Amino acid sequence: MIELENLTNKDYLIYLWLHETFRVFRDRLIDENDRGKFNNLTHEFMESYLDMGWDIKNYKDVLFGDFENGSQYVKLSETNKLIPKLDECLEIYNADNSPMNLVFFSDCIQHLSRVSRVLR
Repeated sequence: MIELENLTNKDYLIYLWLHETFRVFRDRLIDENDRGKFNNLTHEFMESYLDMGWDIKNYKDVLFGDFENGSQYVKLSETNKLIPKLDECLEIYNADNSPMNLVFFSDCIQHLSRVSRVLR
């Protein structure tokens, strides 16, 4: 789903791989304990095979989507930078449809990214 020109370096490709791996496997786990184990296994894999010494917190909630930069599938900004863009999209939607009163926060944005990925 990503354009080749958006893959600018190795780190960006690994972020994309993490996002897709988390969506396919981690999202199916039922509790935080299992998701934590998955995070640790992923971290060990990255250190052993990819020579990446990232902290888990740096990639645990990485998200890709196409609703920040138009139609391009890219790594999404941090939650506090993404909220104004989502509010703007909601205002555009509300202008033409029955208004929805939504509040965007981290979990909401993660779910929105998952749904957007499935619908895309």
